[in-house]
Amino acid sequence: MVTDLRSVGALEPLSTRDGPAPVKATLLVDAGISRVLIGFDGAIPDPVMAAFRHMAVSSGTTCDTYVLVQRRLSGKFDIALRDEPPLRVSDEMLVPQLKLAITEAILEFADDLLLHAAVAVHDNGQAMLLVGGPGAGKSTLGAALETAGFTLAGDDIAVLKNDGSVFALPFPSTLKTGTWELLGAKQDEISKADTHLRPDGQYVRYLAIDKDAALIPRPVSWIVFLDRLNDGAPAQFPQQVPQTISSLISQAWSGSTDLNTDEFRALATCVNGASCFRLQYSDLTLAVEALRDVCNEPVKDT
Repeated sequence: MVTDLRSVGALEPLSTRDGPAPVKATLLVDAGISRVLIGFDGAIPDPVMAAFRHMAVSSGTTCDTYVLVQRRLSGKFDIALRDEPPLRVSDEMLVPQLKLAITEAILEFADDLLLHAAVAVHDNGQAMLLVGGPGAGKSTLGAALETAGFTLAGDDIAVLKNDGSVFALPFPSTLKTGTWELLGAKQDEISKADTHLRPDGQYVRYLAIDKDAALIPRPVSWIVFLDRLNDGAPAQFPQQVPQTISSLISQAWSGSTDLNTDEFRALATCVNGASCFRLQYSDLTLAVEALRDVCNEPVKDT
């Protein structure tokens, strides 16, 4: 029966560019804008389950696309997107590369503008976007804000809805070497997490986030551009709306080279309703205190 279903195109075998792949175990994850089935040719590796368990949904639900993971005799793994050639990685790089593969797999399903930003949700339900390049501290500062009335919804990609609200893709938060000792409230969780090697040579540990909270669209009250310094007290510099929009566009993904009218209108609505500023900081604790003070100020009228 399976052969008959495949012959008429009603059932598609999981395959790479090299052909159909054996699958003995699966993990279905909800990535926010689509669901991805991860197929394994053996048991699901413990580090993979630890990193993505919080994203898992019932295997009885449908998926939009898939990623295949195959163990090799060399002790390495092959990771392949649907009908794509496999990428061979070491065991310590498996989880970071799988996270990249899932991200690539879901991009074609994104109907909204994607922003490279961390999303921290205040106890009042309002969202703060933390924007910055590599090393700016989005993940660490986002996690540290949990001591200041915030919940980290995601530290990688924010999805901008047409009404200007955002939700976060619920990937685990990423903490690099050198930041593990900075988050006292999370020391137990960090110490128990596996250590992984990213393609950029950084060793990282992943912490689960609240998937259900991450996927709720929130109005944005604060947009903070991060400049991490070697020393000095925190300093804030207001950003005007055009400058903020331009900076966000430079770190956005829309699936095309130009923003459409709805995407630009959504971005303008988001920015117009938020307090926008640049934060220069060196000390994590002082930065958290500065942002706590900002949140105690009246929210900008829309």
